Amino acid sequence: MRYFLHLAYQGKNYRGWQRQSNVISIQQVIEDSISKMLKEKVYIHGCGRTDSGVHATQYFAHIDISKDIDFDFVRRINLILPHDISIYELIPVEEDFHAQHDAKVRSYTYYMHIKKIPSKSDTSAYYKIDKLDMDKIKPAIGILRETKDFRSLCKSPDIYKHTLCNIYQLDFIEQNENISYRLEIKADRFLRGMIRYIVARLIDIGTDKLSLEEFSSTLSSRSDFGCKFQRPGYPQGLYLSKVEYPYLVRDIE
Repeated sequence: MRYFLHLAYQGKNYRGWQRQSNVISIQQVIEDSISKMLKEKVYIHGCGRTDSGVHATQYFAHIDISKDIDFDFVRRINLILPHDISIYELIPVEEDFHAQHDAKVRSYTYYMHIKKIPSKSDTSAYYKIDKLDMDKIKPAIGILRETKDFRSLCKSPDIYKHTLCNIYQLDFIEQNENISYRLEIKADRFLRGMIRYIVARLIDIGTDKLSLEEFSSTLSSRSDFGCKFQRPGYPQGLYLSKVEYPYLVRDIE
């Protein structure tokens, strides 16, 4: 029978979601833990990849289990999993439901701060800058909301058939004056590295390293920002925060 796993994780100790040889991933830890519990080899299929160090406050994966589940699956698996991975629900679904292909909307949140705060070093990205000019960042947000093709903000655009994305929400919020900020973005799809590149370019604009005119013209021409602007934002500030399906939506408390 097919199930959806509703879960969350803190990505600091892992090389991203996807199983890889010679490194520890979220997928590997969950697969190995469930296989140990059920005493049979199982495979899980996630709703998408997250990079090394990136977190998820909501994530879905599907799994096919041949045995009857006549015990408290969630409680038992959480006793096996490490403290930084948690399963919230085991949800019975139709056999053809797919965690990745059926997802229609994904939301991400990016946390950052520009004052050194050691307690936030693993969960928010620290940038050693004096000030962000929000008066310049706000019009850049407006440009991004109207953008459809994000080729210029993708790490590997040629791996896709197209680089079009529909942005449903995009906000850059100053949480504490000149200390911490939050980016919220919701779309039907995201390209590799897209959010971290958006964050980095907004910081460049807010620190007068990149002009609004160059930002806008580069996006509209679908060209490369050039070597000077190739770095992405730090991974530890990024969270996959919500995944929505036509048949399943879960809110996080």
